[in-house]
Amino acid sequence: MQQDTPRAMEGEPLRRHMFATYSSLRVGMMAIAALFPIILYLAARLEGVHLQGSMSAYYWASMTQDPPSRLWFVGGLFAIAACLYLYKGFSVRENVALNLAGLLAICVAYFPKEWNCKPDVPKLPPMDVTYCVDGWNPHGFCAVMLFVCLAYVTFFRSRDTLPELKDERLRSYYRNLYWIAAAVMLAAPLTAALLHVVFRKYDAYTYFIELTGIWAFAFYWAVKTQEMRHSQAEEKVLMGRQ
Repeated sequence: MQQDTPRAMEGEPLRRHMFATYSSLRVGMMAIAALFPIILYLAARLEGVHLQGSMSAYYWASMTQDPPSRLWFVGGLFAIAACLYLYKGFSVRENVALNLAGLLAICVAYFPKEWNCKPDVPKLPPMDVTYCVDGWNPHGFCAVMLFVCLAYVTFFRSRDTLPELKDERLRSYYRNLYWIAAAVMLAAPLTAALLHVVFRKYDAYTYFIELTGIWAFAFYWAVKTQEMRHSQAEEKVLMGRQ
């Protein structure tokens, strides 16, 4: 009896399989990023925890000693980090930026924000939990730099595949969308950090600012997926046309 060999997957079926894998990774990142803030809120709200002043607060926020959203917060960041690392960019610079962003996402989860340390900051439940860092806490820096890396990829490296679009109007359309996504992605964490550090704002406004930045990240991957379908850049590479 003749056994199947790898030759059964040669040619067009194999190229389609590779293309679908690459495309699914982008869609997966988009879905995780879009659902991440919603799941954080719902998981905590079902346990009686009200809307927090930041995404990072869900690492601690709880009415008991077991924060309901901590698992989702850490797991979601690790999932996004894995996707960022596994996704291979179209240039060395893009790949380095995505790998660095993945590392920073892990650091955001691994180094939680301080909790109930400063006397001028409103106390949020649980009142009896305190987490203070003796020295510099890299959490905030890593969170901002994560979005800086993603904004760099969105604004600069997104242009690596735009020349594959033959229609100049279509190139301009996608270029403008990438510019908007990059601007929001960079402005959101910087604005949230400014509100936290300078104005001591720990309310829903900063949560929604962070949410806007995360959804801009999801928006970028949705647009990139659509652009790839128009330009067929990946399929051309797999077909050996580039």
